[in-house]
Amino acid sequence: MSVTFRRGQELGRADGMNLFLKKKDGTPKNAAVISYDLYDFTTGVEVLLPPSPRQPVNPAVGEYFASFIIHPDANIGKYRIRWTFQEFTGSPAARVVQEFAVVADATQVITVPGITPVEYDLVRGLRIALRDNNPARNYHFMPPAGEESVNQFTRVFGFIWEDYELLEFLRMSNDVINMHPPQTFYENLDMLISQHRNWRTLLLTGAMVHSITALVGNQIADEFSYSIGGVSLDIEKSSKYQSMASDAHARFTEWVTAAKETVKVIRGLQQSRYGVGIRSSFGPSVGRGALTPRRFLGI
Repeated sequence: MSVTFRRGQELGRADGMNLFLKKKDGTPKNAAVISYDLYDFTTGVEVLLPPSPRQPVNPAVGEYFASFIIHPDANIGKYRIRWTFQEFTGSPAARVVQEFAVVADATQVITVPGITPVEYDLVRGLRIALRDNNPARNYHFMPPAGEESVNQFTRVFGFIWEDYELLEFLRMSNDVINMHPPQTFYENLDMLISQHRNWRTLLLTGAMVHSITALVGNQIADEFSYSIGGVSLDIEKSSKYQSMASDAHARFTEWVTAAKETVKVIRGLQQSRYGVGIRSSFGPSVGRGALTPRRFLGI
């Protein structure tokens, strides 16, 4: 099961709950009769969710997709879609099962196109390190991503960083690791982790520096101070974030230096076999009396 959705999300054609029907020769073909049912499988037992049966959307010949809105209070866990279709009216019914998962509003779903499993794990780890993995638990004054009514009050929580931003910060951290002497050439995150799995914490720490530094710019734009009637209000958080970034940068610098000390390098002078003249092939210690260019050529 690799498809995950949030509560309240509306499923459409691009969300993966599709069914494609073809003839034996590979050409698309519509079914004579087709429908699907939605089941709650969070307890391990299928519970049918009305209405039943449901009619799919048919945007093209041979293509169908399930279109519905996940209930805002849906149970967290696995769900199943059971397709039933017939090629001809009266022919035996064929059945197909698809599974997906529903997660809470406060759970971040990584949906960056083309992301690799290694990058997925790194983004997840970076979000945990930044305490941005569960806004409802970790903080309460952040830009809203959605609203929820709790005892007639509106609760609004949101994530600070988008997935694509965290992925970019991880790649920037990889660039800095490569630049630190001795120079290395890890072209992507997968290559770095495959060769140095124990550098994962170093990579995350470097990405934290870039993440928090970027946040400082946002906080500076939101700072203000005023005083009215003896009552003053100051909102200033950029210095606190900058202090966090400096602390992370100090740890990153120390760790990247230690990590690069484990990289094997060859030190010494490299001399070309043939330089400006033929004498250079013998090195600087060969004098004219011992072996001249004419004697070397046999002239």
